[in-house]
Amino acid sequence: MIAALPQLPVELLEVIFQLTARESTGTATTLLQVSKWVRHCIEPILYETVVVNNHEDSILICYPPHFKTRSINIPDFFKEYGRHILCLSIDPPNPEQEVVDALKLCPSLKNLVIPGYCSAGMIETIQEYLPNLERLSGRIEGYHAWMDSTKATYRQLTHLDMIGWYEWDDWSRLLTQLPSLTHLALDDTDNIEYTMIPGSLKGCRKLLALLLVSEGFSVEEACREDVADPRGTEIDERIVVVTIRGFDNWLNGVRGGLDMWTLADRVISERQSSRKREGTKDIN
Repeated sequence: MIAALPQLPVELLEVIFQLTARESTGTATTLLQVSKWVRHCIEPILYETVVVNNHEDSILICYPPHFKTRSINIPDFFKEYGRHILCLSIDPPNPEQEVVDALKLCPSLKNLVIPGYCSAGMIETIQEYLPNLERLSGRIEGYHAWMDSTKATYRQLTHLDMIGWYEWDDWSRLLTQLPSLTHLALDDTDNIEYTMIPGSLKGCRKLLALLLVSEGFSVEEACREDVADPRGTEIDERIVVVTIRGFDNWLNGVRGGLDMWTLADRVISERQSSRKREGTKDIN
């Protein structure tokens, strides 16, 4: 006689299914077909990370990364689950308004990436409808006059990745007024206005890391004498040159893995530890 399987508490079953969903997207998609109860347990996890893209027939679609099925009811979906969103493409003929409308229904969104050009409508939507945003990555060139640091959106913003070309004179008003900004990434480093580097280091009060995203670009090349740390070190230890960005980098980050932000934190932490060790040697 085969012994009956033990009846596990519902709470424990829910934890097991959720851990499985986080561990393997492939397994999770299979679990969705087990029952409505299991689907209810794991959907919030599977769908908290969303990719928005154009379809062949120009219909806006959104889907969890690596899913085979890519058709989802956008408004209900975003409102209920969306936490991390990557907009791969919002170019014509797909109406940008669909993306704007979807974001308006996602007040719990914490991480937004728009690698393409942000329009005025998109900027307005971000700062009017996303009060819980913590990370923003986008090409926001030319919108320094549109972005209002007093908006609730910017109060919790800790990570800002500015794709494109910027000048400190234009952006100092916004960047110096972001109360929670600890990590800033500047793209296209070969062409960036050098004043952005010392300006950010001196003007952003809580800045812990300044990432320069570029291939083949060293810290020494980016930092002249006016970028030197006022504490006397040759180069401000918060500056980190990184060469990783893109879909995999973003996905690793939202899943708790290594992305450019965590990589920079590790580099800076090691520098600080090394400096302390050297200081201890000098004392001895």
